[in-house]
Amino acid sequence: MHIPASRLLSLLLIPPVLGGVLTWSALSAWAADGAAQVPAALLTPARTAGEAPAMEDLPFYRPELAGRYGACQAAHPDWTAARSVLWVNMGLDHPFYTGTDTVEQPDSLTVLVNKYRLLPADYAPQVESVGASYGSGSLRPQAAAAFRAMADAARADGISLRSVSAYRSYARQESTYNRWLSQDSQASVDTYSARPGASEHQTGLALDINVASLKAHFEDTPAYAWLAEHCAEYGFILRYPQGKEHITGYQFEPWHYRYVGVEVAQVCMDRGLTLEEYFALRPAQEEEPEAAPEAADPEPAQTESAAPAQPVAPDPQPDPDLPMI
Repeated sequence: MHIPASRLLSLLLIPPVLGGVLTWSALSAWAADGAAQVPAALLTPARTAGEAPAMEDLPFYRPELAGRYGACQAAHPDWTAARSVLWVNMGLDHPFYTGTDTVEQPDSLTVLVNKYRLLPADYAPQVESVGASYGSGSLRPQAAAAFRAMADAARADGISLRSVSAYRSYARQESTYNRWLSQDSQASVDTYSARPGASEHQTGLALDINVASLKAHFEDTPAYAWLAEHCAEYGFILRYPQGKEHITGYQFEPWHYRYVGVEVAQVCMDRGLTLEEYFALRPAQEEEPEAAPEAADPEPAQTESAAPAQPVAPDPQPDPDLPMI
């Protein structure tokens, strides 16, 4: 059975694909049925001969990565072609911070920034303050407007959401990362702080909500529960979820949210996908989305340049358990 690329992308093979093994017949049945969640039958302890599709038949197969797919399959003979292709599409066949690329469309609202895809050192988006009543920091206008709308909706439900850290320039991230290096080993720091160029905060699309400390146990709060249920409605995703550390390269950060727009956010949050998984599953013929236009700014005077000459609020003072991705 051939599964149209658009159908497969809309269903998105979600995380168990990477932890288990898919059979092609089960995947075909699932796609035909249109189930919202992946059934247990999709996972088998080993590949079933004759059922797994050839790599070239997968919608998310990318010919330019054929050599890496083959090497990954050879290193993991018990994996299906689908698992190997997804793994390589996410770059996970290489150690973090090796084989890196410079992001070509940093203004895209769905830009993927991680330990393989780095922002240019001189990239500085146009940002605006989130507003004193919404916390501290600045975001790109569309993300700032979405955060204010989300915070207003949460407030109506008795929940307080405030930004504690948002846009951060390349230079500020470099300073932050080096500060942590003076206190901890690089192997440890890399699990909770991004190297300069690899921080989502530089996009102006990410922010830390209410806290930025593991000691705060934000995941146990009503605010976190509210965000888990509603953040996608406003275009945000939990960027570094629990159980996906091997994919994102960062420890669980219940406070770190990223604006990607409502459509992508709903897919990611409904399916439990990281942004890495979302893009790894995109059909090969689809290119990365062009930069989406910013929403019209009703008050142009509030928009400020993110260039170094503009005053920027200082980073929160670090404590031993406060990661600054």
